[in-house]
Amino acid sequence: VSELLGSFGDNELSPECLDGAQRFLKEDGISIPSSYTSFIQPVTASKLYNDIKSHKDLVHFETAYVAKLHRIARLAPTQCVFTFIHPEHSTKNSNQRYKKLRFDISPDTGSAIVHGFAGYFDATLYKDVHLGIEPSTSTPNMFSWFPIFFPLRTPVCVKPNTPLEVHFWRCCGSIKVWYEWCVTSPSASPMHNSNGRSHWVGL
Repeated sequence: VSELLGSFGDNELSPECLDGAQRFLKEDGISIPSSYTSFIQPVTASKLYNDIKSHKDLVHFETAYVAKLHRIARLAPTQCVFTFIHPEHSTKNSNQRYKKLRFDISPDTGSAIVHGFAGYFDATLYKDVHLGIEPSTSTPNMFSWFPIFFPLRTPVCVKPNTPLEVHFWRCCGSIKVWYEWCVTSPSASPMHNSNGRSHWVGL
């Protein structure tokens, strides 16, 4: 039984920590949580974006922030990003992940400005017992986790009926784990946090 989950599920090294502890688990043993999935959705978040921009450097635009999101517009339903299952008996499994996601912004909003992506998690503790902050299934009256926010260096304007495509990586090195992200449609953004140059978690 562990409590290693961050706002994005795996952002506090839960996979790596549980992999290391798995050798103490019997073959028929169970893990609580047994799995967890991260989710993102595009958001308009002018105040948060301007707070980050005020630092006038690259590092702050390549850092993921845990924040209580006020005065934001959620532009599309959430989509799942990465899933981890425990125990993981495969010897070939890697904790590195990659996901390409396509969001269709509601035409009712008109043109939308995307300042970044709000991130959440949902965890299966045991059988049908869930815990999480993903908005459509969030656990009632739970304030232990705020969402995470992945900013974009330059806001992206998305016109009605134009898809928004984003790429997310969970990268693992010998001493650190980090995320990289970029938008490729309707316009291309720079790669954020390449090689973990601005933000990472140490192993």
